[in-house]
Amino acid sequence: MPNEDNRFGDVAEQLKQTEAGEGAADDEDVTPEENIQSLAEESKQEVDDESESTQKPGNSAKDEPAFSFDETDMHGFYVRDETWDGVTRMRSSVMAACSMFDVSEFEGREFQDACLQVVANHGDEVALQILGERGIKADEERVQEVIGMLSGQAKTD
Repeated sequence: MPNEDNRFGDVAEQLKQTEAGEGAADDEDVTPEENIQSLAEESKQEVDDESESTQKPGNSAKDEPAFSFDETDMHGFYVRDETWDGVTRMRSSVMAACSMFDVSEFEGREFQDACLQVVANHGDEVALQILGERGIKADEERVQEVIGMLSGQAKTD
């Protein structure tokens, strides 16, 4: 069970890892409040950098983020290290693919939002992964049917 008193400490470290592309520092002297303050300062710097980049002449749509930082909210995830490492490795591959279309850089929020959009559209695969990790062999067609039906209802509600 997560420690509710320190629920934001891990989130700040994960976001730092995602943006910096490096492992978390094991600095026991840093309090959760300092982690959150550091994250807030990084976010402000990202917004400032974004504002500067959109003001430069000659920027094309390819150079600008798909959406502004103001459109986002921070949400946390608890993941195993090997899962997180796979996502960060995948980010490099995604960046290489995007660079083929002259998008050499993208914001962390764009990457994270895109990942979650893909997950949101593949609930059947998420359910099958959870069941498989528990050693349950599920009927894939039935899982797809249930997820498809419930996802369709959620969109119309």
